Amino acid sequence: MSENSILTVILSTYNHKDSFRTAIESVLSQKTSYKYEIWILDDASNDGTTDIVREYAYKYPSLIVPYINKYNEKGKHLINYLKQLKSKYYTVLETDDYWCDDNKIQAQVDILEKNPDCSMCAHNTIRNYVSAGKKEEYIHSHEGIYKLPETKLTHRYYIEPHTSSRMYRTSCIDWQEVGDSQIVVYDVCATFYFLTKGNMYYIDKVMSVYNYTGNGVYSSSSSYQNRYNAANGIYKINKQLNFKYNYLLARFFATRLNLNFILSNKLKKCSNPVKLDAMYTKVLSDFVKQNMSFVDKKPILSYKIPVGTKKRLCIEICREKDLC
Repeated sequence: MSENSILTVILSTYNHKDSFRTAIESVLSQKTSYKYEIWILDDASNDGTTDIVREYAYKYPSLIVPYINKYNEKGKHLINYLKQLKSKYYTVLETDDYWCDDNKIQAQVDILEKNPDCSMCAHNTIRNYVSAGKKEEYIHSHEGIYKLPETKLTHRYYIEPHTSSRMYRTSCIDWQEVGDSQIVVYDVCATFYFLTKGNMYYIDKVMSVYNYTGNGVYSSSSSYQNRYNAANGIYKINKQLNFKYNYLLARFFATRLNLNFILSNKLKKCSNPVKLDAMYTKVLSDFVKQNMSFVDKKPILSYKIPVGTKKRLCIEICREKDLC
């Protein structure tokens, strides 16, 4: 890692042979007044992606640092590289997505330099439904500074920009505090964690594209699996911070699992960390038993019906697992 680089761009890839070139070219085309470095983390691809990684690393030896895993770790290796960062800022791009503005990282660094109270900067993204041939903006919100809400998480005060849009201030990660890597890597957790360290500056401009293919880690999972992952992540960061922000996260957690008012209120009002830990653990366990124990991770058929401007009704047909 060059000591002079103000930014590290981390490209995370696994079997992205068909989209990798688009992703890396969108990074190489960036126009900046500063030095930045590209780390490519190949999680043991077996479709030819690794050959393309080596090709680019050979072509740009002073700019690209390749890290190629021997065994697939399902993205868990990212945390080990975050701990090695020496640059002031970093950003992560999964190579099935790409950036669509050549001034993206210059604009974000400029904003973070001017706003030392901000722990992260993000922008709007296009969600591209590849199979349906449909595109829409990821966020509908106003440009400006977003702070950690004082009372509750609402769309007016809290937004979750897509991973491809975020740039983080490296010094905001307290590695002695971070026991579970998920809280600085997983989408929801990372957003919330960095908001506990500073504000977020949101740029109301589309500068990246999220390709929703149905084959990604998120899009290929059932709605139950995704809801569980989000709720479990919220529980982990809540516990990691000793339930200091439970007054915010309890409602977030309850919404993800569609908990009834009584149970939701119970979680929100409780102030005993030991009891809270037991309650969250039980709720997650019950959710798995009721919704995930007898269905495959990937549904046979999934159909989403638009309801209003921001929500969709999801209908899924799944087959039962043979547990014997």
